Amino acid sequence: FSVTLPSVLHIDNQSAIQVAKHPEHHRHMRHFITNAKMPADLLTKALLQVKVQDFCHLLGLAPSGGS
Repeated sequence: FSVTLPSVLHIDNQSAIQVAKHPEHHRHMRHFITNAKMPADLLTKALLQVKVQDFCHLLGLAPSGGS
């Protein structure tokens, strides 16, 4: 897989800006996605082996083959 050009991101951060301006909304914004669907947790949390394997698969990571 080679990347020849930068990726273009189309982002509308108006929701994030409004939450930042109105802290009373923070408690409503905390848990939109469950941990079961957060492959980035692989890099930030201690996980069960089955979760590590699932997230590696979702991220396209393969075992190194070493011991």
